[in-house]
Amino acid sequence: MKKYLVLSLVCVCAVALGCSKGPKKPADLPALNPTVVTVTYDDGEPVADAQVVLRNPSSTGGRVWNVTGKTDATGKATMMTDGNWPGVPAGDYQGMVIKEISDVEEPTTVGGSAVVKGIKRYVATKYGDPHDSGLTASIQAGDNNIEFKVGQKLDEEVKMQAGAQTEMPEDAGK
Repeated sequence: MKKYLVLSLVCVCAVALGCSKGPKKPADLPALNPTVVTVTYDDGEPVADAQVVLRNPSSTGGRVWNVTGKTDATGKATMMTDGNWPGVPAGDYQGMVIKEISDVEEPTTVGGSAVVKGIKRYVATKYGDPHDSGLTASIQAGDNNIEFKVGQKLDEEVKMQAGAQTEMPEDAGK
């Protein structure tokens, strides 16, 4: 009897572990098309470690799929839908590219809040706004290779004071 009980438990565990292959695809997930976005500065230098977002402005009333990627050393980002599935639903998208590094002061007490002391930007802020970036992508059935150019490379530091941003020059981030 014990032999059958142990064998049954082993089979149940094997099935449970073998069938766990990550999140289940939603039934309403459309066909996904492999998409790579290459991000460069105007001089052709790749933008490494940038967040790339594609936003479909025409998906009103229906489900909005989050389409994101992170560029590698060559400036290429393999786009993922909802962070789980490679590819992008067909359609027209507005693009966003963000590359900034925060200088954070860790909390000094348990349960305390981290304090952002400054932010270093490498891509102009307008490229992080889908309405101002001018970056667009039309995703078609099949493989898609999209190129985004994001102006000149920045090395802009924004200091924070008492939780508020200090004054920036009018032409900063443009």
